[in-house]
Amino acid sequence: MPTPMPHEPMAAEPMPAMADIPDRLALLARACASLTRGRPEMPDAMYHSPVRRYIDPARLAAEQRLIRRYPQMAAASAEIPAPGDWLARDISGVPVLLVRDADGRVNALLNACRHRGVRVAEAGCGSGRRSFTCPYHAWTYGADGALKSVPKAFGFPDLDKQTRGLRRLAVAECGGLIWVVTDPAHVAVDIRAHLGTVGDDLEALGFGSHVPYAPRDLPLACDWKLVLDGSFEAYHFKIAHKATIAPMFADNLQVIDDFGLNRRLYLVKAALDPTAPPRPEDFTTRGFGNIFYFVFPNTLILVQPDHAQVTRVEPAGVGASVLHDVALVPEVPATPKALHHWQRNIDIYRAALGEDYVLAESTQSTLATGANDTLIFGGFEFAAARFHDQLEAELAAMASG
Repeated sequence: MPTPMPHEPMAAEPMPAMADIPDRLALLARACASLTRGRPEMPDAMYHSPVRRYIDPARLAAEQRLIRRYPQMAAASAEIPAPGDWLARDISGVPVLLVRDADGRVNALLNACRHRGVRVAEAGCGSGRRSFTCPYHAWTYGADGALKSVPKAFGFPDLDKQTRGLRRLAVAECGGLIWVVTDPAHVAVDIRAHLGTVGDDLEALGFGSHVPYAPRDLPLACDWKLVLDGSFEAYHFKIAHKATIAPMFADNLQVIDDFGLNRRLYLVKAALDPTAPPRPEDFTTRGFGNIFYFVFPNTLILVQPDHAQVTRVEPAGVGASVLHDVALVPEVPATPKALHHWQRNIDIYRAALGEDYVLAESTQSTLATGANDTLIFGGFEFAAARFHDQLEAELAAMASG
């Protein structure tokens, strides 16, 4: 599970008043009940995930098409805070241009000229832009993607400029993040509705005002779903993370809620004593655990005591994936002390993540050997099983529709 050792002392102490999720006391009650029982909330059933799901090129191609139909974390809102700010990057293999317009809205556009397909903006970011000019033939587009001018337009007598602007993509801002659907055929997707309760929680936690810190792109030699499989359970904590985060958390215990295709896991810290629980006014979810969100199909958000870590997991080929992660911190670090604080947090987080990634790559290395026909998920790993069932259903619906 991608959960770092927090920077505060091991004992969970009451924290100052901070933004929290609406149902925090319900999570406390459920966590205490599970601790008292000595087992998490779980179904009494195992699940088998066929190995072919992780190594079949045709299936991977279908998964990539599916991912592009759903909202993905594209950037932090604070990466383009002012009108005229722009950012160009690839998201799941699709060139995307984000531009904040004069009214403060973010436009998401396919970064491909409608003349001959050249990218109108090279990868990177900038400010003060009202238009983008293709470097090939100088077709020029506004911040909203509208086609503004065509040199020697007499050569295109049938060109309808109204329909030849940059292709627009569905986009929304929520929880300090910009979410984009990269398939232009699904520009009508209601992103905020898809985020649902997860979006409500992120807003309640106050991440709308946070800023990005320490972004990275990390290639891995494993299928993208293996990264998610490890993220949905705490069964491995005491073994895989025994030298890092294991002492901080209760053994194999999380409280899990499904919100349609999305879910929330509350990872309970070992310091929570069910025989002497904190008073309601002293309890914060971030003081006694870590909150972990999954937004279908491939975005992970880990909420820690004073910041969050956001990861987009992209398939990059059979047995290959790329992680794009960034921290959301309350403000830009302005002093050496602040820089040290956040870098230490990032280093600890990435060290713990590295333990998970090594195991995912190890799993990938055995899949084609015939050692296993299926991978097994126990009852307390049901969040991973549920993800696979949902992914199967969404792939089937896409194929039939």
